[in-house]
Amino acid sequence: MQKKKILFLGAGYATLSAIKALPDELFEKAQVSLISNYSYHYHTILLHKVASNEDIYSSKYDLLPLLNPKINFIQDKVLKISKDKVFTQNGEFDFDILVCGLGFAKETFGIKGMQEYALSIDNYENALKINEVIYNKIQDYKNTHNEDDLKITVCGGGLSGVEFVASLAKELKTFCQKEQIDHDKIELSLIEAMDQILPMFEKKLALKAKHRLEQLGVKVYEKSKIIECEKNGIKLDGGMFIKANTIIWTAGVRGNSVIENSTDFPSTRSRVEVDAFMHPLNVENASKYFFIGDNSLFKDPKTNTPYPPTAQLALREGAYVAKALKALVDEEEFKQEFSFVSGNTVCSIGNDYAVGTVLHKPISGYLAIKLKIFIEKLWQYQLEGIKGFFK
Repeated sequence: MQKKKILFLGAGYATLSAIKALPDELFEKAQVSLISNYSYHYHTILLHKVASNEDIYSSKYDLLPLLNPKINFIQDKVLKISKDKVFTQNGEFDFDILVCGLGFAKETFGIKGMQEYALSIDNYENALKINEVIYNKIQDYKNTHNEDDLKITVCGGGLSGVEFVASLAKELKTFCQKEQIDHDKIELSLIEAMDQILPMFEKKLALKAKHRLEQLGVKVYEKSKIIECEKNGIKLDGGMFIKANTIIWTAGVRGNSVIENSTDFPSTRSRVEVDAFMHPLNVENASKYFFIGDNSLFKDPKTNTPYPPTAQLALREGAYVAKALKALVDEEEFKQEFSFVSGNTVCSIGNDYAVGTVLHKPISGYLAIKLKIFIEKLWQYQLEGIKGFFK
C-alpha cells in the first residue's frame, strides 16, 4: 500500500501544533514533509521582546530538534499553491493532503507611506531589524544631536503595540543610563484609531493599561486616525503631526501573500474561508486541503463573524487537524467539527504588570503578569514534548 503524502507549509503555531500532535504510528502509513522558509521556529507572541531588546534569544527555536526524525524537512520559499502542487523557489512538490499555515504579513489598509516607511514586528528577522534601528539611532544621537532620532512612534494600540511600547519604555531607560543619554529626551508615542487602546477589553482595563503606559513615559493617542506615514513622522486626521524618525506598525495583519497569488483557492486579505473541518469553501475535493492559522478565515457559527487570528486559535486548529489527518490516513470517517471558545487573554505592560480577562472576568497587576508568563511558557512545554495543552 502506497503511503499518502502529507505536505505541511510553514512552521508557525498552527502547523507545529498539528505536527507535534501527530501519533507516532501515522509516520508508518504516511510520508510527511514540511516546507518552511526558515530553519527555525519563533514564538510570535514574544517578538515584541526581541524588538525592544528585553529578550532576544528565548523566542527562537531550531526547527529540526522539534520535529519527528521521520519528517522530511525542506527549507525553501513557497511561491504558489495549486490544487495538486506547491511551487517553491527551488522546485515543485506534489501531495495527497496539504496543510497550509504560512503565517501573516503586514496589513496597512492602504495608508499612504506606511508600507515604505514603517517597520513591522511580523517575523523574527524584522523584530531584530527594529531592535537594531532603534538602538543605532539613539547611539547616533550622541554625534548628530538630532532629537528626532530619540522619537519613536508605534501605530496600533492592540496587544502587540501595547506590549512592545511598554517593554521598549523600560529597556530604553536602562540603555540611556548606560550610554549617558538624557532619558527625558526620549519620546515614545502610541497611536490608536479607536476610542481606547486594547479595544478587546472593557473600558476600565483599557484605562489601567493607559495609565500604566503613561507612568512609563509613553504618550497615548486615542481616537487618532492615521492619514499618512512620512519618513519622519505620522500625520493624523485633523492635521496633527507626530514627529519620529522610527515608526513601528502594529495595527493590522493579513495572510501570507502566497495565498492571494494562489488563485485556485479564493481568499479575502490572503485568508481562505474554511468550514468546520478546516477545509476551504467552494473548492473541489476540499477534504484534501486544510488551511489553518493566519491563512484561514474561520467564522463563529453563532454570529457569522470571523474569529481574530490569534495564537490561541492557531494552536487549537493545529491540534484538531492532527486528529483529522489520522482519520484520513486510516481511511476512517471523521465527523468531529472544529469549535472554538476564546479563553484567557492577557496583555503585559512591562515585565511586572499586566491586564486581561480570565473566564470573562477582568484581572490586572501581579496576578495577571504571572498568568501571562505561564501562558507564554505553555507553548514552550508543547514544543519540548509535553503534550495535551492544545487538544
